[in-house]
Amino acid sequence: MREYELVIDKALKVGLTPYDTVPFNTQVLKECYKFRCGKLGLERYNPLTNPLPPIEMFYNWPFPQVITGERYNFLIMRDALFNHEDLVYLISPDHSTLTLIFTIDELTFGVGTLMEVADFGLYAFMTNGVIMIYWDTTLNDWHEIIASPNIPMMRTVCNFKGQAVGGNVVSAWYDCDETYYVWSNIGEMNFNLGRRNEAGYKRDPYGGVIYHTRRLGDSVIGYSSKGITRMSPVQSPAATFGFEELSDIGLINQGAMNGNKDRQVYVGEDCKLRHITAKGIEELDYERYMRRLDGTIIVSYEPSQKDFYISDGATTFLLSEDGMSEVSQHPSTVWRSNNSSYMLPDTEDNASPYLCSEIFDMGYKGQKTISSIETDAHAVEDPEAGVDQTHDLSNWSIDHYRPINNMGAASNVVSGNAFRFRLRFSDLLDSFRIGYIKARYKMTDLRSLRGVYAPAPRGQAGGTLRNAD
Repeated sequence: MREYELVIDKALKVGLTPYDTVPFNTQVLKECYKFRCGKLGLERYNPLTNPLPPIEMFYNWPFPQVITGERYNFLIMRDALFNHEDLVYLISPDHSTLTLIFTIDELTFGVGTLMEVADFGLYAFMTNGVIMIYWDTTLNDWHEIIASPNIPMMRTVCNFKGQAVGGNVVSAWYDCDETYYVWSNIGEMNFNLGRRNEAGYKRDPYGGVIYHTRRLGDSVIGYSSKGITRMSPVQSPAATFGFEELSDIGLINQGAMNGNKDRQVYVGEDCKLRHITAKGIEELDYERYMRRLDGTIIVSYEPSQKDFYISDGATTFLLSEDGMSEVSQHPSTVWRSNNSSYMLPDTEDNASPYLCSEIFDMGYKGQKTISSIETDAHAVEDPEAGVDQTHDLSNWSIDHYRPINNMGAASNVVSGNAFRFRLRFSDLLDSFRIGYIKARYKMTDLRSLRGVYAPAPRGQAGGTLRNAD
């Protein structure tokens, strides 16, 4: 009986499927754990570490935060168990020293949100909705306030070319509330309306609670609970901001976006992943995996690889420029300094690397029998190949694992109408690489075939055509 082979290779370049339902025989993965999608295919995931000196570290999700700037780097931790307070530290450039700036105790100030920082180089301003902390250039020291005649208490703020743009106003400020965007005079931290007409405020076009304002190129992107807005400076009829409504799907929660001035990735309230560039919004989807995240979702950005970590503190997905995978670390914050990247928390799950394809029926509904699985996976420990099989797509028999020998082959004899193919390893070495999985099979049910066999699938050696009867 003629033997065929199924070649799975493209799936090892794109990682997890972006869509909830995909056609049979689609080259994407259903599961992809402890890998990273690189330009040439799956790579070994390299865990990030914590460079900070030993201190009592509180891990109360979505904290800790590390925010890096041109001159100042900050660590914000939340002690929600013992002292009920947020601790704000200044991190030295070499990470060797942490200097406590301020303790925000819940009894005095209330519970703030994630800290937001507008970085102006020598001057930095931060707020979390209950307190504002800034560098006093006159006293050369950090100064904290809960009220100001020139600055509204807000929960988000950013620097847009020397002008502060914020939102989610929680203090008495004109007729603003948590659904308003605000912006200051150019070159000064003063949000009061004046003759120059530089400072101003406007309600979110969608009427949502403002979560973030972030610079993107020559504009500011406003993320609210009900929509995404682009704020662009205009000169006519006055120097102010023009508002462009980009999407009526809002952000799922504060912290569920990140990126740089060229690209930002966020999780929408519909649990779909999207990114924003100068060209606009593109839907990436991955809803199947975003719905696995429970509670507050935090998106962290690692700039050297341009990776996005999307986590709820227990499950984390890594989105690279080439695809998505699931990883074993669950950061609330990722940052880069001194040519290295770091994260907190830096703990790692003990589970071993594995991957699983989507469903293949080889374009034929009759029963097939898998005889073996081959792979070129290199620099792996204890490799095994497995097959999930079904006859009705409702009842699956899973994980028929067999060891892979030193020739890259495993004897998996499994019959069914449709299959998913798996690999797992106890560990991956630094020089890990993989290019393909091959499943060798025979068509053991020929009742629906008439005439001659179809041409050999891609990768199958040619042979003589035979009658099915």
